[in-house]
Amino acid sequence: MRKIKETIHLLRGYSKDKELCKGSPVKLFNFCNIKKPEDVWFYNFIHSEFPDKLSSKKEIAVFSVYGTRSKIKLNRSPVKLFFTSENIDNYSEYSDHCLAEVDLVLGFEHLQEQNYLRFPLWILYFIPSALNPQMIRKAVYNMSHFNHDDISSRKFCCMVCSHDGDGARPAIYHSLSEIEKVDSGGSYLNNTNDLKELCADDKRLFLTRYKFNICPENSDGDGYVTEKLFEAINSGCIPIYMGSNNNPEPNVINKDAVLFYSGPESLESLKKQVAELHSNEKLYREFISQERFLPTAAEFVLDTISELKKRIDLLL
Repeated sequence: MRKIKETIHLLRGYSKDKELCKGSPVKLFNFCNIKKPEDVWFYNFIHSEFPDKLSSKKEIAVFSVYGTRSKIKLNRSPVKLFFTSENIDNYSEYSDHCLAEVDLVLGFEHLQEQNYLRFPLWILYFIPSALNPQMIRKAVYNMSHFNHDDISSRKFCCMVCSHDGDGARPAIYHSLSEIEKVDSGGSYLNNTNDLKELCADDKRLFLTRYKFNICPENSDGDGYVTEKLFEAINSGCIPIYMGSNNNPEPNVINKDAVLFYSGPESLESLKKQVAELHSNEKLYREFISQERFLPTAAEFVLDTISELKKRIDLLL
């Protein structure tokens, strides 16, 4: 009886995912909280780049980790992609990255498998899905050269998260709160309603009101860099970060423009540095005016997306 119920649950979930992309040869499975397929970067990218290669007989299915792996076996699409934005250590069902079950695997780790491509999550947040080099270079440039004319009116520091990762968030939050109040707009350590009431749950708008943003990753793993660091950069904040062994995206990020947390022993020096920047507008302006990205950033993004296009083109 239990197996029958599990099968029924699987089939219902599978049908629901298929219905979301009804009429499209691009199918999405196990993506989190999407209301329409256009919410998913890969859906738009594939439609944009391969309009002549897609048909009802040439489907492509894209899977993620927010659901059962059984949907991969159930699916009969001739081309299958698997993407994880999460630290796979927390999703034991997907610990092998489904390398033997799909045609192309995308993730943040540095794997050397033939059907694997490193494709970090942050690209999906800030880079247009249409492969236009000029647009991509412009997006990277604008993030690296933020207009900081409004910094004198910005508040001290903020944090937006729904839970603690591995102890970094509360440690940084409580330490910096000794300088001045840190506004926590998410559900974790919440002490302000401004995110909802003044910013309509627009995280970027909320961040633009602050000088610093506490934004460590949920866990520290080599190559694991999500949208958090880039959200702070894109909002004109100084990021207070921990992740990817504190060497995030070495071809993209100018580490001199980021403040790093490297464990409890680093708290005092971090607090001192933040306090000095906060109290000295000249120093703060000098720090915030640094280019956030390295000269190689745009080409890194272009090469990564171009490689994705090449891989999918060969599969189709």
